[in-house]
Amino acid sequence: MINAPITLAFDGFQEAWLEVVRLLMRSSWEVRNLVVHTRRPRAFDQRTHDRVTAFAKSEGVLPPKDVAYTIFPHGLYQHRNGDELFTAYNKPGGFYARVKTGWGTYFRRMTSYKGANGRVNQLGNIIAAVRDRQNLSKAAYTIVIQHPGGETMRPLGGPCLNYIAVQAEPGEDGQPPTIGLLAVYRNHDFLERAYGNYWGLCNLLMFLAKEVKGIPGPLTCVSSHAYVAGKKTALKTLVEGM
Repeated sequence: MINAPITLAFDGFQEAWLEVVRLLMRSSWEVRNLVVHTRRPRAFDQRTHDRVTAFAKSEGVLPPKDVAYTIFPHGLYQHRNGDELFTAYNKPGGFYARVKTGWGTYFRRMTSYKGANGRVNQLGNIIAAVRDRQNLSKAAYTIVIQHPGGETMRPLGGPCLNYIAVQAEPGEDGQPPTIGLLAVYRNHDFLERAYGNYWGLCNLLMFLAKEVKGIPGPLTCVSSHAYVAGKKTALKTLVEGM
């Protein structure tokens, strides 16, 4: 059954992930058309993070950091500006060359997208457009992840994140702009991926805001299909104890 849209709003991404898992527990472990709005991308509870990380290790699923780094390598960003980060990530023998598997990573597609006329740094172009703005557009900045063709019809083995819209709200009376993100997933695994996805997107949002001298605003994440396929009992025990 394709259900009507479900909209949930929370302060932090960790609370959002927990509440979505509880929703999935009540919904035979899958829903469609899920919209999750996170108001404070900086919100982060270390105790919750430690428990989710320990769960991933004990159950043999991907650790949150590994998932988050496919979207934004926040450790690599420390003590670098944006241009230095892009170089360190994409240069021959750089970070991407060491972590690449399968089709690649989301951050690679954001910063070195293979287009018809060569590679494009979508993220860098958006930062420059906002930073050098005369008139700030509220809805002109979009990051494409998938390649048209096979990746848009592949059930497994391709990017599940389709695209990211960068939202900008001009500040009043010379104040900095507020930067938000809208991310759209075709398929969203809440056992192994969604926690790290939300974390990585929050870190990406804070990076963008810092690079354009703006204020980090909300993250909105749309999941066309949200589900849990395995280790349901273990995940249920984890969430019920938090």
